[in-house]
Amino acid sequence: MDPILLLSALLLMAFGLLGVGVAEPTLLPNHLLRIGVALGAMGLGFLLPPERLLRHARLLLAATSLLLVAVLVVGSGPGGVRRWFYLGPLAFQPSELAKVVLVYYLASFVGRKGNDYPIVGAAALVGLTAGLVLVEPDFATALFLLTLAGLLLILAGVPLRRLIMVTLAGAMVLAPFSGLYLARFRYVSERFTSFLDYLQGEASPSQTAYQVLQAQKALILAGPLGQGPSGNLPHLPEAHNDMVFASVVFATGWLGGFMVILLYFLILARGLSLAFRLPGPLGLVALGLTLYLTLQAALNIGVTVGFLPVTGVPLPLVSYGGSSLLVSGFAVGALMRLAREVPRKGVEPWSS
Repeated sequence: MDPILLLSALLLMAFGLLGVGVAEPTLLPNHLLRIGVALGAMGLGFLLPPERLLRHARLLLAATSLLLVAVLVVGSGPGGVRRWFYLGPLAFQPSELAKVVLVYYLASFVGRKGNDYPIVGAAALVGLTAGLVLVEPDFATALFLLTLAGLLLILAGVPLRRLIMVTLAGAMVLAPFSGLYLARFRYVSERFTSFLDYLQGEASPSQTAYQVLQAQKALILAGPLGQGPSGNLPHLPEAHNDMVFASVVFATGWLGGFMVILLYFLILARGLSLAFRLPGPLGLVALGLTLYLTLQAALNIGVTVGFLPVTGVPLPLVSYGGSSLLVSGFAVGALMRLAREVPRKGVEPWSS
């Protein structure tokens, strides 16, 4: 196994234990169980041949789409949302699985068709997947799926003219329904208006941007070395999940927060190295999985420190949650498997 990826993932999980412990000590036994499941998923990602996953990528995307439809029918969640299947003590969110499956599908598509082939069909499937997530409702994850897919296609060399035309066509199709969506799910617009209030200095501690203000308080109180796992964390909604970075820093200090960011940079550097050394679609898989892990981490940390509006996106390998830990663990295992596929000298990378 790749020592850099393995050690980075294990250390991030350890930081997650500290963050969950200081935020919600009663959740530690469940979090340990979920880490065990994530380690199993990491092993599965390492054992599964990437070529097989690429070969069956369309089938995997179809199965994921069926799960996204099923969760809209029989799924559950707080406040009337339908995002999760509950399997005993574990909760599974198909939209998390979609992030990795889309990477394999797009890598397979570019590998089969080349990067200058019309992408209308592939874009429609990406849009359908994101649309199913959008109506759960989960605006942030749907936007993340579209962003991840767009970045992967751009970096794969798909001409911008194709991407721009598909984006414009999609926007024209969705525009007539945007008002209905925002009226039905008011939380989407409320989050953005709250963030604008925060930027303008008009955020009320008891109303708008409460999470961000409380997270910043925890970051300031942490100090250089932190308050330890038994510290008295200020009240912070979702301190064990969406805002877990603030909990980690509160427990381990600014030094601990710097180490968490450094670990994601190590994953980024190692993943990009694999992407440029692997041939064809394998390189795209490495690139996509790396983008998934590190882009989501950047979004989560950006929200916590107040650079971005609240999204509800978890911190990979750190946040409490079955789906996020499971899928991010699998992604790291898949990257470690790809490290074994790096060609010997003389083989041209990025060749079909």
